[in-house]
Formats: sequence, C-alpha cells, structure tokens
Amino acid sequence: MPDPLVEVQALVECFEARLSSAHEGIAFQVMFHARVQDLGLTLADTDGAARAIRIALRHEAADFLRQQPATDLHSVQDLLAREMARGHTLVDPAIHYDARVDVTLLPGDQAAVEALLVAQRKQSKATATRRQELEDLAEELSDPAGVMARWASTDSADWAKRSGEAKTLADLFATYRPPGRRGTEYALVEAVREFLSSFPEPAQKQMVYGLLSAGMQRAERPAHAAKVEEIAEAIVRTPDPPGEAR
Repeated sequence: MPDPLVEVQALVECFEARLSSAHEGIAFQVMFHARVQDLGLTLADTDGAARAIRIALRHEAADFLRQQPATDLHSVQDLLAREMARGHTLVDPAIHYDARVDVTLLPGDQAAVEALLVAQRKQSKATATRRQELEDLAEELSDPAGVMARWASTDSADWAKRSGEAKTLADLFATYRPPGRRGTEYALVEAVREFLSSFPEPAQKQMVYGLLSAGMQRAERPAHAAKVEEIAEAIVRTPDPPGEAR
C-alpha cells in the first residue's frame, strides 16, 4: 500500500504563486518546495492534505511579502526563506511541514522595479536640490544686508526706510530651525552663540574667550585653543557690529 506521507510529499514538492509586494502593481514570483515531516491521515485524505499545505504556505508568504520592497530582491529571498524554513503545523488534518522557497521577479515586474528606482532617484535629486535652495535662501535672508539686497532688486519703494523691518525679518530666519533637521551639536553651537552675544563689550568677550581657550588647553586641544585666541585678539582690532557675536 502506498505511504500517505510519500503521496502528500509528491503533491507539494514544487508549486508556485505570484504574490504582491509592498509596491502596488509589482509582485514576487515564488517557487515553494515543501517538506512534509509528519502527518496522521489515511491515503484517501492525501489530496486534501496537500491542498491545505499549499494554501497555508501561500497565505503565510503573502502576508509576509506584502510588507517587503521589490527593490531589494536578495534580502527578500533571505527573509522569506528564514520564515518558511521554520516548522509549520496544520491542526486539521494534523500535519507538520516546512518549506524552501525561491523568490524571483517576472520580466514585467523587473521592468516595473527598474522604472520605480529611476523615479525614486529623480525625486530624491529634486528634493535634495529644492532643500538646498531653501537652505541657501534662508541663510541669505538671515542677514539684514541680504534682506535689503532682495528688496532693493525687487521693490521700487523707498526700501532704505525699511531697515528695521529687514532686521526683524533676518532675526526670524536666523533663529528658525526645522524640527528634526539639526543635531545636538548644532543646538550646542546655538547655545554658545547666544551666550557670547550676551556680552556686548569686547573686553567681556575677550574674558569669555580666554576661559574657553583655557578649557580647550586642559582638554589637550591646543589647535582649537589657538583658533579661539586668534579670534579674541581680533576683537581688539575689529569690534563686532552692535548685536552680533563672533
């Protein structure tokens, strides 16, 4: 009499499915190679048992793959292979099995992935260019002179009378920082800048720079200390404009 396990194994040895990826309209082609480890049924139940295994494997793979990007096929292959290699159990009928899988892309899906990558690169480039333009403009307008220059080239009104407005607008640009775009080091630099700005007199600034230089010397950073000392000496020769700090 034929062995039911052998019969079921023959029916699930190799079967395939086209399963959706995380990208709409792009799917993976998956070849399943199931291995039946144990089952408790009669020969008459072999077709139903094999069908249950195929359905269960397709459903489990589909749930996993719909979260995966088709742009990284090798990683998806490894991840799905790990999932399928784990032991699986069907309760009714009672069957224990696992599977090996091969994940590929059909030519149409591969072409769609390549088109998607081209579009993503194009969008990333456009986004980076636009972000740089905005950052450059914000930096330019953080200086009252930059604001006045803009007004002078575009506004026919008596822009010289608007210097106070220019200063207010420049201060807004200088203090604004997009959330999440600046790291802790930048925040520290801003805090130090505000601290130095709180000492309006050159002599006061020289004292603060001296303390900073001494701290750098103790931290064994002589090159940085030398830079600070040069700035402190320059204060005497060229005092900062009112309201600004070196």
